[in-house]
Amino acid sequence: MIPTQGGSGLIWRIQAAPRDLARGIAECELPANCLVIPDATWQGMVPDAAYVECPTYFLEDKAGFVALLACFVVNSLRFRLYARAPQGEAQGLLMAYPRLDDATMDMLRHFDPRSAQQINQLWLRLEAFLGRIALPGPPETGLL
Repeated sequence: MIPTQGGSGLIWRIQAAPRDLARGIAECELPANCLVIPDATWQGMVPDAAYVECPTYFLEDKAGFVALLACFVVNSLRFRLYARAPQGEAQGLLMAYPRLDDATMDMLRHFDPRSAQQINQLWLRLEAFLGRIALPGPPETGLL
């Protein structure tokens, strides 16, 4: 089941290469402390496991988080989007984007059809949202 907690909602995670995240954080003027680089990434074992989560102590700005996500989508950078319960990863970390492969989804449908349906609905909403971000908008004037 998709993790939730009362009114607190989910904590969203963008996971990607540390260099890409650092650039995006700077471009979106987010706090540098929001970037988490696990030991496995420092040691080169998992090169793209750095992440930024929102809302958290270091990043409560949801608009800034969406701007970071847009930065990845618009620049065609590789990333994964996760959702987790506020209690932590042990309570459930759900890969929200990109989609799981068909074999994994079939297995999930077999064991937990309700969760598989919830995940599919989340994917549809996320893909529609990401598609809107990727579309070029009208030219903006008067910004400088």
